[in-house]
Amino acid sequence: MKKSILFSVVFLLMGFLAQAQVSLGIKGGMSSSNIDIKDPQGSFQKFKEGGDIKGYHAGIFVRANVLGFMLQPEVLLSKSGGEIKYDDTQQGTIVEKLGFTHLDVPLLVGYKLAFFRAYGGPVASVLLDGDIGDDKIDQYLENSEWGYQVGGGIDISRFTADVRYESLKRSYNDANAGSADIKNNQVIVSLGYKLFGK
Repeated sequence: MKKSILFSVVFLLMGFLAQAQVSLGIKGGMSSSNIDIKDPQGSFQKFKEGGDIKGYHAGIFVRANVLGFMLQPEVLLSKSGGEIKYDDTQQGTIVEKLGFTHLDVPLLVGYKLAFFRAYGGPVASVLLDGDIGDDKIDQYLENSEWGYQVGGGIDISRFTADVRYESLKRSYNDANAGSADIKNNQVIVSLGYKLFGK
C-alpha cells in the first residue's frame, strides 16, 4: 500500500513538472549516519547505540521554479545505518554495524536567492537490504517508511553542492527475537551536475 502511494505521488509530480521549465541533473556523495533505538522489546533490549558509519548515495534530481518557490524531487540509491553495541560475558563489549540499503525519494520545497538554496520536505524510503554484521535482517524490517530532510546548497554554473540532514524511522519486528523502532539519522553531503536546464 505504501509503495503504491509513493509511486502515485511520484508519477503525478512528474506529470506536473512536465508542464514547467525544469532542469535535470545527476548527483552523488557521502553521508555520516547513526541510529537511535526506541521502545526495544525482547533481545533488542540488550543493544545500545554506538558510533556513526559512513554511507553513500547516487541518483538523479529534477528542479523547477513554481510561483517563486523551488520544487525538487529526487530518486537516490542510498546506504546508511549506524553502530550498535552490547555486553558479552566472555568477550566484553561487542560492536556491530547495522546497515540499510534503500531507495529514497525526497520531495523538497525551498527558496533560491542568487546561487544559495534552502529547502525541506518529506522523503519516502523503500528498503532494499538490511543487515547486522553478517546477518540479513531485511525480512524483519518495514519495507517502506517516511521521514524528512532539511538543508541548503549552492549552484555555480551547472554544478551544485548540498548539505542536508535526514531522519526516518524503521520498524523492526521479529516474533522470536523482539521488536524496536530504529531511528536512522544522516548528515548528507553531495555534489551534482545539471545535464540540462538552468
